[in-house]
Amino acid sequence: MVEASKKILADTVKEWAKFTADREKFTAIAHDVAELARKCVQESIAFLKTQNIEAECDSPESLAVLHVAVHVEPVIEANFPNVKASVMMKCGGASRAIVINANSTISAGGNPFAYELLKKGIPPAFETNAADFVRDAFLNVARTGGKEQAM
Repeated sequence: MVEASKKILADTVKEWAKFTADREKFTAIAHDVAELARKCVQESIAFLKTQNIEAECDSPESLAVLHVAVHVEPVIEANFPNVKASVMMKCGGASRAIVINANSTISAGGNPFAYELLKKGIPPAFETNAADFVRDAFLNVARTGGKEQAM
């Protein structure tokens, strides 16, 4: 095999290795962000429950508002050579995304902040984003009974 052919293949292998490393890195970040988002959503739902709103918030994995399940899930779109990561929060017809940017910053309403900052402590904007989502979910479920509206 000539050197030019080897270089083409070696470069391709390097690109693939970068892609797989990014996919693993962003998958781990998305799972961490989803876990923290679930905890923030759980706290917001717990507050609604103290206000005599029918809500389930016994664990971050089992959340509901007015008997409609709340889902907070990491989403990874990995199509070579790009990896996109986010966390989707859904309840009835309400939804909100937390975007994980290519530079490992988190966009969750307000200014983006470093993932490392999130690991040290939850920024107020992250908590506010979760509360905004819970408010939207509650109001949507109250209006529609949890059914998504056609647009």
